[in-house]
Amino acid sequence: MKQGALKLATLAVAASTLAFAGATIRVAVPSYGDSTKPAFEKMVADFEKANPDIKVKLEVGSWSAWQQKLQTDFFSGGNADVIYSTRGWVPSYVAGGKLEPLDALLPKDFIAKFPASLINAAKVDGKLYALPSVTSARNLYVNMDLLKKAGIDHAPKTWDELAADAKAVTEKTDAAGYGIQGKEVEMEKYFYYILWNMGGSVLNKTINGDQCTLDNPAGIKAASFYDNLIKKGYTQKNVVSYNREDLQELFKQGKLAMMITHGLLAKQIGEEGHKIHFVQTDVPGMSPDKKGVTLGVIDAVHLSKNSKAKEAAVKFMMFSMKPKYQADWIAKAGLLPVTIEAGKEKAFDKPYLQAMIAAVPNAKFTFIHPKSTKIIDILKNKLQALYSGKMSPEEAMKGACKKINRAIKH
Repeated sequence: MKQGALKLATLAVAASTLAFAGATIRVAVPSYGDSTKPAFEKMVADFEKANPDIKVKLEVGSWSAWQQKLQTDFFSGGNADVIYSTRGWVPSYVAGGKLEPLDALLPKDFIAKFPASLINAAKVDGKLYALPSVTSARNLYVNMDLLKKAGIDHAPKTWDELAADAKAVTEKTDAAGYGIQGKEVEMEKYFYYILWNMGGSVLNKTINGDQCTLDNPAGIKAASFYDNLIKKGYTQKNVVSYNREDLQELFKQGKLAMMITHGLLAKQIGEEGHKIHFVQTDVPGMSPDKKGVTLGVIDAVHLSKNSKAKEAAVKFMMFSMKPKYQADWIAKAGLLPVTIEAGKEKAFDKPYLQAMIAAVPNAKFTFIHPKSTKIIDILKNKLQALYSGKMSPEEAMKGACKKINRAIKH
């Protein structure tokens, strides 16, 4: 009997090995810049060398079309095994049964390599469907040359100071005081800076909220703050025609005194040779002695529910988190690593990255919801109506909540 049992066990191990041997996995990654593809190609080559029984098919695509690509792939069942995307899309994928929870597949000591705040922010209903892949935090950029011309010698620490500085710059120079993004990617997030610091929120809960709260006093006050800046002419003209990159170009050209964005702008200013004296500092708060709340962003990597090679896919996900691979593509993209160990790499020891790292403790992550896309579209529409003068702050916020609550219920 012992020999029979041993034979059966041997056959079982052999069968398991054969099932794993020769596995092929697809890895789909959106491009974060020129460094993404070569960095992942090197990562894949190293992984295949270390795991000769696993082959990796790498797919690198454009961020602008990434959401549509994933939706099409999921619908057809032709999605990759390992999928990189953003945290905000996770609830809809989970609701559709497209992702495999990772809790039981990843060793606890591996998960411990990540800051708890990132892991917790990536969970849905208490389960880890998204392993953080890259993070960042936003800073306030201030053109000190323009502020000096306006008689100001320091960057604003409060929103009231920012408004006063924007007024002074507009009145005493040819530049705009404060830039407000009015369209496209992250347009709604630009409103979160003032909304959060005034104590407001989009929904009553960060994850799976069931009630819009934009029509609370804090939401209307935040909308009124931006509305006031626009109507008094302290922002760039025609706010709704500017996306993030448009504002960054204004700032590079010395035509905009202040804006909030990611660390890559500082890198671009240096590499492109723009002759402006600027500081990259904290987002303003409500009082000088307390740092403001900023935006924290998490992108993530997922395991497909329909993957036929889950063990191999998880092995690749863990391999990709080695510090040297994070440094190779994340630092070059002007973003931040997701593991504590990777943060010690020399590649991240740059002033513009350190400024973002310093902002992380005050970062807040956006809400996630199965109907996030619909909710954001509604908010964007109402913000554009506000910014273009078609709606009052109260009309915009109450109108947004009316439609958002309807979308949540249906």
